[in-house]
Amino acid sequence: MVKALLKKYNRIIRYLILGFGTFLVNMWSYGLISKVANYSISYTLAWAIAVLFAYVTNRQWVFNSKASGFQIIPEIINYYLSRGLTFWLGLVIMWIGVHLLSFNDFYVNIARNAMLLIPNYYLAKFYVFRDKQRQLDNESLTEEELGE
Repeated sequence: MVKALLKKYNRIIRYLILGFGTFLVNMWSYGLISKVANYSISYTLAWAIAVLFAYVTNRQWVFNSKASGFQIIPEIINYYLSRGLTFWLGLVIMWIGVHLLSFNDFYVNIARNAMLLIPNYYLAKFYVFRDKQRQLDNESLTEEELGE
């Protein structure tokens, strides 16, 4: 039963593990940059670094993208566009937490990371890597039908 659950949720488990790595990259970058810049500049630069890390790890180990060469360019653009949507939402969260509620910006950034985990996953799954996802689902269905 545990093995079946691990197989069923394998992609989500990998996303959560690599998402924690992305979180660490973001928080480390944010912590360093915030020593010399305000929270909005720190957030923006840390976001760009973390999204690059997330793209590289997610394309290979979560969504198994086979894009190569120039095929990677539209994939990267779509990834940054999808993350751009949550970037603005994250900036609003940071502004509310820091300016309106007077919370520590580092802790607001932790909460922001947690809040945007699910939207980022679904944007990657259904927008950026959607063709690859359908292909993987079809392959899984074929394996299940064959009893493998």
